[in-house]
Amino acid sequence: MFKVEVLIEHPVQALDRGFSYLSKKPILTGIRVQVPFNHRQVVGYVLSVEEVDLTQKELEERDGFKYSYIYSVIDEAPLLNNELITLAHRMSKMTICPLIACFQAMLPGTLKPSTHKMVGIKTITCVRVINTGTPKTTKQQEAFRLLVEKGEMFLKDIPYSRSVITSLEKQGLVEVYNKEVQRDPYAGNNLKINNKITLTPLQTSVVEGVLETSQMISLIHGVTGSGKTEVYIALTKKMLEENKTVLMLVPEISLTPMMERVFKERFHDEVAIIHSRLSQGEKYDEYRRIKKGEARIVVGARSAIFAPVENLGLIIMDEEHDMSYKQDNTPRYHTLSIAKMRAEKNHAKIVLGSATPSVETYARAKKGIYSLFEMKQRINGKPLPYCEVVDMGNESRSGNYSLMSRRMKQRLQETLDKKEQAMILLNKRGYASFIKCESCNEPIRCPHCDVTLTYHKAENRLKCHLCEYFIPTPRTCPNCGSTHLKKIGYGTQKIEEELKKQYPEAHIIRFDFDTTRNKNTHLKLLKDFEEHKADIMLGTQMIAKGLDFSNVTFVGVLMADLSLMVPDFRASERTFQLLCQVAGRSGRGEKQGTVMIQTFNPEHYAIKAAVKQDYDAFFKEEIAFRKKAKYPPYCHLVSVIVQSRSPKNVHSIALDISQYLKDHLEKVRIIGPQSTFKMQDIYRERILIKYIESKPIYEQLSIIDDYYNRTRKGGVIVACDFNPYSTY
Repeated sequence: MFKVEVLIEHPVQALDRGFSYLSKKPILTGIRVQVPFNHRQVVGYVLSVEEVDLTQKELEERDGFKYSYIYSVIDEAPLLNNELITLAHRMSKMTICPLIACFQAMLPGTLKPSTHKMVGIKTITCVRVINTGTPKTTKQQEAFRLLVEKGEMFLKDIPYSRSVITSLEKQGLVEVYNKEVQRDPYAGNNLKINNKITLTPLQTSVVEGVLETSQMISLIHGVTGSGKTEVYIALTKKMLEENKTVLMLVPEISLTPMMERVFKERFHDEVAIIHSRLSQGEKYDEYRRIKKGEARIVVGARSAIFAPVENLGLIIMDEEHDMSYKQDNTPRYHTLSIAKMRAEKNHAKIVLGSATPSVETYARAKKGIYSLFEMKQRINGKPLPYCEVVDMGNESRSGNYSLMSRRMKQRLQETLDKKEQAMILLNKRGYASFIKCESCNEPIRCPHCDVTLTYHKAENRLKCHLCEYFIPTPRTCPNCGSTHLKKIGYGTQKIEEELKKQYPEAHIIRFDFDTTRNKNTHLKLLKDFEEHKADIMLGTQMIAKGLDFSNVTFVGVLMADLSLMVPDFRASERTFQLLCQVAGRSGRGEKQGTVMIQTFNPEHYAIKAAVKQDYDAFFKEEIAFRKKAKYPPYCHLVSVIVQSRSPKNVHSIALDISQYLKDHLEKVRIIGPQSTFKMQDIYRERILIKYIESKPIYEQLSIIDDYYNRTRKGGVIVACDFNPYSTY
C-alpha cells in the first residue's frame, strides 16, 4: 500500500498543503489524480508517494484521521520536469501564493490540475495493406487494388462501404487503425521558406557581443526598424547549432503571428507556438511536441516562459518594457523574474530587446548589471520618420473642436491620394467613454465595478471594460428617469465612423479588442492590411508594437495625453513608450514616413522626447524624477491588496495591516491604504510599500498571509503584488 500526498486544485492559502490519501498501486509524483474531498470529487496534483507497511486501520490509529483511497489516475507520466517543479516552489515563495496556483499557471488549460473538460489526442481512422492475396469478391478486389496503389488511406476517403473494408480486414489483407492527427495552429498559412540570414556589420557585432559577454542578461536597445528580429534569428540559429533550445517571447498576441511567421520561415517544424488564442486541442498538441523534444524553439506570449524545454540556451523577451509581461492575478509574477530563474538553472542567456526599454532595465544596463548593445540606426541607413506635434489647445481656440486637427485630416488625405497606407492610434475602445444624464448630472455606472459603462454603438450596448457586464442602451436615466442623456467622449468606434464620413472611398480596418476577440480574426485583419485591402488601420495600443507594413507612411496619434492623466508614477514612461512605438510603424519600407501627435500638453518632457524620438533625453528627465520621488530603480515596490465583499471589512483591516507594517518595519515608506475601489463585486484597498531590503518585507508579509489567508481571519483575502506595473 502507498501513502500519497496530494495538492488539491483550489488555489487558496487555507488548502495550500498536501492532503494524505492511499493507493493500492505505486503511482508517480507530478501527475494528476481524482480524489474525494469534502464530499466532492476533485482533481489533485501528486506531491509525494511513500510505500507503507501498515494497514489502513493502523495508519488511521497512528495519524488520528480517516484515510480515503484515490479514485483514479489521470496521467501516465509527470506533467512537469524537475526544473519546473522546483521553479513552482520558488515562485510560490517569491509571490506569496498557493503552490497549486503556480502549477496551474505553468500548464495549458487541458492539463491544469483542475476539474474541467479534458482534451486528449486527436485521431483519425486509417486503413493500410498488410498482406498480399486475392480478395473474394469483385468489390473487395477493387478496394484492395486502390489501397495497394495508395499505401494508406483515411477510412472516410475510401469510396467503398465499411462492410467491404471489414471483409478485407477479416481476410488478413488490411489493417484498420487510429492514427494521431496533429492540431497544427499554423496549418493553412502559406510560408515562404527563407533559410538565409544576412546581417549588417552592426547586427553581427551585437550577435557576437551577446554570445561573448559574461553577463547573463543583455539589453539590445535598438530604434524601431533597426533589425533586432534578425539578431534574434541569428542568436537562435547559434543555439540550435549547440543543440540548445530557445524561448522567443512577445508581449501581445497581436504580435505573435508576425514573429511566428518569421521563425517558421527560418526554422520550420522546429518551432512550436504557445498563446491564449490557440484552441485547447492545439495547446495540448503543441505542449506535447515541446515535451517530447520535437520543437526546440517556442514562440509565444507570457505563458511560454513555462514551456517544458530541456537544455535551455536562450530566452528572448522582445518589447521587454511591455506591461503584458506582468501577470496581474495569482500568481502575480513578472516574466523576467521567471526567466532569470530558468536561465540560472540552465546557464542560459537572456536577451531583452526594445526601442524604449523600461527605466529600471536601462538603468541596470547603464550601471553594468546588464550588458548594453545600442542600435541607433534603421537598417541600411533608412531615416526615422519625421514627427510633428499639434497643440490641440490652439485648434480649440481656432474653433476646431473635432478630435482630429485640420493638419491631420489634410495629411491623411495626402497619404490616401498617393495610394499609401496610414495607421491611426486612439488608445480607447468603444464609441463613447460614457453616457451622462443632463438632468441629474449622473453617469451610468457598472453595478459591479466603480467605473462608468462605455457605449458600444455597433451592439447598441453599454459595457463594463473590467467585468464585461452589459445592458441595452437605456432611453431614460436609471437615476432620475430623464430622457436627456448625452454621450461623452470618444472611442475607436466613433473615430471609425468619422473617418468613413471624411474619407468615403477609403477602406478602414479597426483593430482593437472588440474586433479581434474571436479566434484568428486578428490574423485575418493583419493579412488584409498587409495585402493592401485596407487603406487605414485604426486601433488601440495593439497596433503600436511589432507590426511591419512597408506601405505605411503616415501614423497619427489622437489624444496622446490619455495615459499622462493616470495617477501613476509610470504615466510619463508609458506615454513616451507608446508614442515612440507607434511612430516606429511609419516609413519601414522604401518611402519616408511621417508621424503626427495631437496633444494638449506639447511641452511635457515625455511628449517632447517622443516627437524627437530621443530616448536619452526622456531617460535623463525620468530618472531624475524617480530619484527625487524614491521610485524604482531607487527602491523596490510591493502592493498589499486587501479584498472582500464587505467594504467595512476591507477598510478596517487595511488600516490594521498598514499600522502593523509601520510598527514592524524599518527603513521603508508605507503609502495608504488608498480609497476603496470595487471591481466585480469585490471591494479592494491597496497599501504601497517602498523598500530596499527584501528579507524583513517577506517575513512580515508572510505573517500577514498566514493570519488572514490561511486561518481566514477577518473575512478578507490579502494579496501581495511585488514590483507592480501599476500603483493605482
